[in-house]
Amino acid sequence: MQSIHRMFIVVGITGTLLSCKDLGTSGIPTEAPVVTSVSPSPAAVGDTIRIIGTNFGGVQSSSEVLLADCSTAVIISWSDIEIRVKLPNIGANITVRVNVGSRISNSIPLVVTGFISANVSYAADIRPILNYGCAISGCHTGPSPTSGFNQSTYAGLRAGGVIYGSNVIIPGDSTSSEIIRAMRGTASVGRMPLGGPWFTSGVPDSLIGRTAVWIQQGALFN
Repeated sequence: MQSIHRMFIVVGITGTLLSCKDLGTSGIPTEAPVVTSVSPSPAAVGDTIRIIGTNFGGVQSSSEVLLADCSTAVIISWSDIEIRVKLPNIGANITVRVNVGSRISNSIPLVVTGFISANVSYAADIRPILNYGCAISGCHTGPSPTSGFNQSTYAGLRAGGVIYGSNVIIPGDSTSSEIIRAMRGTASVGRMPLGGPWFTSGVPDSLIGRTAVWIQQGALFN
């Protein structure tokens, strides 16, 4: 009876391993994600878009959707073959990609209707930009952010840390705001960010411009 019991344990473990043969040790698919379609297309700002494909992983974990190369936190649902995400006011012509375990999918273009360049939102536009390229592990986030500058919250962003202080964002004056100067490489600290996905290329001009418009509009907590 003891040998039979052990046999069942082995079979149970083997069955579990076979059922997860397409996953790595962390539960992330070992193959790169593939996006086959995005709908609706065109889509309006505020719509929930459906991203269909494969190898997204059964749970989101640290994976992300990249809209115009910017991570968005407004995920409605996540499965291995479908992701639903709320479309922010980020651009009129954007690309959609999925990043799973540092493996980035192919790019699908998406035309966005209802985009308003003159009405920039902190929650929908600015926070996703900062979360993607600046408020990353080891930089401007967490309990001990670099230079005391926590960009993961509105309060931390406006505080500016020990280097920028209140000059980090000067509502109505994006030219003098240190965060714009840092993104453009004209600040005394050089071009930011010093790590993350934009370390080599720099923040895309379109996203710097969007941040500048938000500041010109008063840098509101909107």
